[in-house]
Amino acid sequence: MTTEKIKSLLLMNENKKITVTLLAKKMNVSKATMSRMINTFYEQGLTLDKGKCQLSKKGQEYIEKIQEKIKNLTYWLQETSHLNEKEARQEAIKLYTTLNDETIERICSRIHFNKVFDQLGDLVEFSGHYLEHHLEPGKYNFSFTLFHYKDANVHSMANRGFEHPAYLLIEHHQGFLVFQPIEMKKELLKERITISSKLKSMKYLIQNKECDCFEKNDCFYIPITDLNFFYTKEERLMQTSLTVKLKVNLLKGHMPENLALLKILFH
Repeated sequence: MTTEKIKSLLLMNENKKITVTLLAKKMNVSKATMSRMINTFYEQGLTLDKGKCQLSKKGQEYIEKIQEKIKNLTYWLQETSHLNEKEARQEAIKLYTTLNDETIERICSRIHFNKVFDQLGDLVEFSGHYLEHHLEPGKYNFSFTLFHYKDANVHSMANRGFEHPAYLLIEHHQGFLVFQPIEMKKELLKERITISSKLKSMKYLIQNKECDCFEKNDCFYIPITDLNFFYTKEERLMQTSLTVKLKVNLLKGHMPENLALLKILFH
């Protein structure tokens, strides 16, 4: 959607009784041009009536989601430049129309984490419960590495069995570390074949208790409520670690469950 269309929808949302004539004047375009745009909104289901500027429920929900992202981009521009709020908002609208969703998500994630980091101050250790109630709802990417359980300097083969990065999901004041397993392939030179494998199950150990990850949309979820996180103020890094138990499905058979050390880093 173009910058002009986003601005028009924002104005319509701010002024529920705005007319096509007034909207055209505010947007500095002809009435005919604005009428064509309004008709396009109607065809997309964003307005209630053809030729009118009243947003439908779909239109309101659509622009409210956009507003939240523009608000975050505005804040980010103010923090990283010398723009005032009005200038930053205008630039934020332009950015929203040019950046892809993934980039916007990353920027917003960084903004939310910076706010939490600022609140932490000198606090070094805290629980996942704290994050659940201080982070805005959304997805937050993090880096992770799986190491051999008995040697924290050696990568586990299972590290290649996941999509990187993974993400922290915050919704309804609940947080989950979400990992997406992917197919691994290994060549057996002697047999001149390639075998495929994929993670069958994933468990995690917390307070010496073994817990099953729950699965959804082909991903494994680990709740963060009882995890301990550590924050390094100087580097603005947050990390945690836990022991996991993994079982892999092989085309030629099954491997026993293996322990691995999972190290997670937010930066």
